[in-house]
Amino acid sequence: MILIVIIAIEFAVYYSDFNLVNDKTLEIGTTTLIVFVIFIFVYIKKWRYKILLVLPTLAFGIIFLGLEIIGIIAGSEKISWKWKIGEYEVIYANMEYYAGPEGRQYLKLRKNYFFDQFYKTLDKQKTENTFLELGIGKNNCDLKFEKTGMEFDLCEKKQLK
Repeated sequence: MILIVIIAIEFAVYYSDFNLVNDKTLEIGTTTLIVFVIFIFVYIKKWRYKILLVLPTLAFGIIFLGLEIIGIIAGSEKISWKWKIGEYEVIYANMEYYAGPEGRQYLKLRKNYFFDQFYKTLDKQKTENTFLELGIGKNNCDLKFEKTGMEFDLCEKKQLK
């Protein structure tokens, strides 16, 4: 029952707008599955109950880990640079797939929650500037996100609007 609750929470986070910042969902799921199977074999005495508990546990675990592996193969975000401004982060990144990176870089605005362990993406826009051109010197310091209307000064690391 504990594993089912943990897996339900992991699915809720996985399919919500919130994401794990550390992106450790695969490791957390694998560890939870292994610990729960060991717990079943150590503390439950009857073999019938062991089998009845292990089979659904492994089924849920394999489905969850399979979805995570598909997500990893589908692509991941490679963060080149990030600016932490209060409870917000401005990310300079691009997508990388198993065959290589996608061409254009983008800027992403996200808000951090729960001691910076979860984040929610607020806005995303393509950029022609490199991360070295952004926030260095006084040329490209000001950044405005179109969707949210929020403005940041990347050189001074402060929110303007």
